Amino acid sequence: MSRRIRTTAAQSAAPQTVHIPRQRGKQVPQVIVVVSEEPTLTARAAAASGRWVWKHRRSWAPTGIAVIVLMACGVVHLIEPRTAWFLAPLALAPVAVWVSITRRRPATSRTTTTWRALAAAAATGVVAFVPVAIWFSPTHPAVALSWALLTLAAQLAWLIAGRLAPTYTKESR
Repeated sequence: MSRRIRTTAAQSAAPQTVHIPRQRGKQVPQVIVVVSEEPTLTARAAAASGRWVWKHRRSWAPTGIAVIVLMACGVVHLIEPRTAWFLAPLALAPVAVWVSITRRRPATSRTTTTWRALAAAAATGVVAFVPVAIWFSPTHPAVALSWALLTLAAQLAWLIAGRLAPTYTKESR
């Protein structure tokens, strides 16, 4: 049976002592559990970092997605690494999209052409990572390094694009 321990405001600052009744049968020493009300340094650090991550959760979206993709690649590698051969042709999809866009709407400036080519190259690198990670294992040093570099590049691009995007404010009437 569990007993509720009632504490007053003066007692709440002190650690609580809970006595567990003696066990029948063998002579076992009495167990005393002391529970502190004050959080430890580790609990405070975890709570502070959790609040910070929650407050800035939108700015860390690419890193979260990259971690999920890495774990998914690891699971697929463990189950069936030959899946990489079926996913490898998808790495050319961003290039095909880039070619179709440049044929439909030719760029008016060299800057636009450069940005489109860079976006296609970055997307191709990200999409090509998945079959490579599935085939060689996400924990392989070269694959892990490429994942870290791609994640860093995506995170930086996300943060820079967030700074460059216009912010809209609601007008008061």
